[in-house]
Parts: sequence; C-alpha cells; structure tokens
Amino acid sequence: LALAKVEQLRQERDAPVVDCGGVVRSVALDLAPLIADRGLDFSLDVQPAPVRSHEWALRELCRNLLHNAIKHCPPDSRLSMVMACDSRTAALSISDSGPGISDALRERLFQPFATDHGARPSSSGSGLGLAICHGIVQSLGGSIDMQNRETHGRITGLDVTVRLPLAPPDTEVTHGA
Repeated sequence: LALAKVEQLRQERDAPVVDCGGVVRSVALDLAPLIADRGLDFSLDVQPAPVRSHEWALRELCRNLLHNAIKHCPPDSRLSMVMACDSRTAALSISDSGPGISDALRERLFQPFATDHGARPSSSGSGLGLAICHGIVQSLGGSIDMQNRETHGRITGLDVTVRLPLAPPDTEVTHGA
C-alpha cells in the first residue's frame, strides 16, 4: 500500500511545505520506547528544514530509516540522527553501530523484497522499507546514500544520508508534526 501511495506522490506537482525537522523529531519521539528497550545511546540534533512534501511521506521515510537503524544496532550501542540545512538542501543523517550492508545486498539495496536474511538469519522484515524510502526520496527530487563506516578496516556501523531540496524562502510551512 505504501508503494502505491509513493507512486501517487510521484504524479503530484504541488505538495505543501512541511518542516522535515519537526517530522524527524516527532518520529524519534514515537520510536523512543524501542530505542529505550535496546538501551541505545541516542542523540538527536535537528534544525528546521522546510521541504515540499506531504507529511505522511516524510513520516514514512523517517520511520523506516530510524526503525531499520534501531533494529540493526546492538544493544547498548550508539545511534544518532542529525537534520541540517545549507542554502539549498536539507540533509538527514542517521548513523548506527550495526553490522553495515553486505556487498550482496548493496547491489539490490532499493529493490522491493531485498533483504539480508542469509547473512543475518535473526533479521526480520519484508524488504520493502528501503524501496519505499527510495521511492519517496526520488519523488521529492532528492537522494539517499548508505555507506558502511569503517574503523581500522572493520565495519563499525552504517551512515545513511538523505538529501532533499529546501522549499523556496518565504514559503508558508504547514506545521502538522
């Protein structure tokens, strides 16, 4: 259903302007019980980020990415979310302490039903979340990048960065989050 809504989003031309920073903060609060259950050292640094999108799409994007990060972080490890802007772009960065992405998954990362169950049998999910995220980001004219973070040749986590174009200055922002 979410993939169908994303396809509908691609066809729309005049979405409202929403504060993506407010949506990020709201989603982080919604998922705070999961973060606490895993004992994660969570940091959140958010600034206002007016982007042209429907709030449901930004919520779906943020929820999928943060939920994946929580799921793959070992208990009692670090997880951070940062929303920062420059003059033209809003950038959401999520950095976890999980196992990163295998080479096999990287090749089909944003395809529907792509999972890493073979490498991580304890992992669960349908493999639709990243396909949904990719569709949302593309429909908004943005980009999404996932890179393993390495320290001394060992993967120490995954860095996800979503970049979305900022709405023009002086555009009225809808405050739904």
